[in-house]
Amino acid sequence: MTAQRRVLWFGILVCSLASLFYVYDYFVQVAPSIMTHQLMSAFSIDAASLGALGSCFFITYTLMQIPAGMLLDRFGARKMLSGAAFVSACGVIVFSFAHQLWQAEVARALIGLGSAFAFLSTVSLISRWFKHHYFAFLVGFLQFAGALGSIFGQGPLAVFINHEGWRSAMFLIGIGSFVLSAVFALIIRDGKPTPQDLSSSGEKSKKAGESSLKAVFKNTQVWWISLCGYVAWAPASAFAALWGVPFLMEAYHLTNVQAGSLFTWFWIVVGVGGPVVGWLSDKIQRRCLPIAVGFSLGLLSSFVLLWAGHYPLWISGVLLFLLGVSVSVQSLTFGIIKDRVADNHFATASGINNMITVFSGAMLQPLIGWLLTKHWEGKMLHGAPFYSLHAYQIALSVVPIVMLIGLFIILFRVKETYCQKQV
Repeated sequence: MTAQRRVLWFGILVCSLASLFYVYDYFVQVAPSIMTHQLMSAFSIDAASLGALGSCFFITYTLMQIPAGMLLDRFGARKMLSGAAFVSACGVIVFSFAHQLWQAEVARALIGLGSAFAFLSTVSLISRWFKHHYFAFLVGFLQFAGALGSIFGQGPLAVFINHEGWRSAMFLIGIGSFVLSAVFALIIRDGKPTPQDLSSSGEKSKKAGESSLKAVFKNTQVWWISLCGYVAWAPASAFAALWGVPFLMEAYHLTNVQAGSLFTWFWIVVGVGGPVVGWLSDKIQRRCLPIAVGFSLGLLSSFVLLWAGHYPLWISGVLLFLLGVSVSVQSLTFGIIKDRVADNHFATASGINNMITVFSGAMLQPLIGWLLTKHWEGKMLHGAPFYSLHAYQIALSVVPIVMLIGLFIILFRVKETYCQKQV
């Protein structure tokens, strides 16, 4: 085997290992969705408080995106991934032992703090180990890795929780994250440094980071594109990651295992759709058109899923399939940003995009929980508030509303790049 091939295969190993933390990231994101009743009962809370608990993950995740990018530039992915996995593991362990709501909130915030490095670290490693023209395609595969985590974090995890309890499940997940931290420290390498990396001092890097931040903040297209990322990810972070499973349980009288398994369709499409949409975008030389189609599908499928009435369960699977297609276009927002900003500003712009995208969970999860509480009819089930189908329909209507706003933004505010560098 030639030296070049050895480097290629080691790069594949490094990026594959890093993507495992992204799998873990989505696993812990969606895990609360299949134990909503258990959590409300364990902490004696209602939907509004559960939504606030869920948002703790996204708040720290969101706030850390820009600092994470700067820390990665300064210290490298190996150190930051290992440290992030350790912090997240501590959060999961604390969550498994929490008996007070504030303890669970602190734990979820710690999990979000560690998970904040998952995406940017892997993207950073991809950019170092692989050639530029593979970037969009590989980012699509990274989204597929996240979807796998979401699949395992719903149906399969629900089976385990029903047998062993949610605390045992969280404890074992925390132990697994400690193992990941050690593996990252031993194997992950940041790639070959460029001459510029070797000659740059810490102060020079700091000034370059500040200059990049200012340039990106002044670029209005970055903000509009990031809002599209927010819209695209809203069905995943607000619906699939927390409130979708209890909605299906109430609408179709399903168990948490059945409802979580039904969401497998959604996450499979999100995962497979990422690289497919990226390939299609490059093929037709359009970025905005696929996103507009995705938002249209998301608007239609979410509205029908909520309000069209009771219909065969397989139709719900089809609607979740279409909703997954709408979410998969989120990966294209990074493609537009790569077209729109200078290469030395890409990491900062990506951090802003990812920050605003994930903020959808921090904002919409508690909003939906608050709306559910406002329409609660006072019923209790197994020590937790019971919400009617009508309450879920009203609360979850924020999803099609957000998709409609996103359709307006992509049609009238984001400029098409035709897959060409604009700077």
